[in-house]
Amino acid sequence: MQLYPAIDLMSGQAVRLKQGDFQQQTFFGDALTIARRFKEDGATAIHLIDLDGAKAGEPLHLSLIADIKKETGLFVEAGGGVRNIETVEAYVGAGIDRILIGTVALEDEALLEQMIERAGDKLAVALDAKDGIVQTRGWLEASDWTLERAIEHLIQKGIKTFLYTDISRDGMMQGPDVDGLDLLKRDGVELIASGGVTTVEDVARLKEIGMDGAVIGRALLDGSLSLKEVLRVC
Repeated sequence: MQLYPAIDLMSGQAVRLKQGDFQQQTFFGDALTIARRFKEDGATAIHLIDLDGAKAGEPLHLSLIADIKKETGLFVEAGGGVRNIETVEAYVGAGIDRILIGTVALEDEALLEQMIERAGDKLAVALDAKDGIVQTRGWLEASDWTLERAIEHLIQKGIKTFLYTDISRDGMMQGPDVDGLDLLKRDGVELIASGGVTTVEDVARLKEIGMDGAVIGRALLDGSLSLKEVLRVC
């Protein structure tokens, strides 16, 4: 199972929100410095989300994300505000290994096809849900899609990698939605768990149920969880 230490980006800083609420922020310092530290501790991949970009509807930290990729050499999955083909092309051009798009994948079928054509298997869909309903616009609005219906629809369109975040758990240090994740598994589809992963036991449980990856944010940033210890489990 691949581990993705997470850095959410606001004003060039690493930040974590509680339940996706932009009013409940905790800043942890310079994002590039933290990315370097993750690499020193043994990380081989990193998860970067442009929160400012997600809110604005366009990327605002692309240059920083590109710098993190260049300076660390880590496998970088990144997203936040990726809502047009020009942005996908910019991420591809910056050498980003995996490009995360959100509910634009459910809103514009023609655009999704263009993105898949341009990015291929680099393209993945991040589905953020609350009470089983997919959230949109940087977690600010509820969509008309249930999580399971969205995944089935996108698999049919050719998406092979999904990241699922239960935003009711994100930043709350209360463990991942293991039961929900188990229900979402599909043959031939890569599923990455995010939201609430807090302990070594959480990581071991995700590995046990067959998750392909896990994203960990706050617990690593505040030092309550050791990256080196988690990597041994993975």
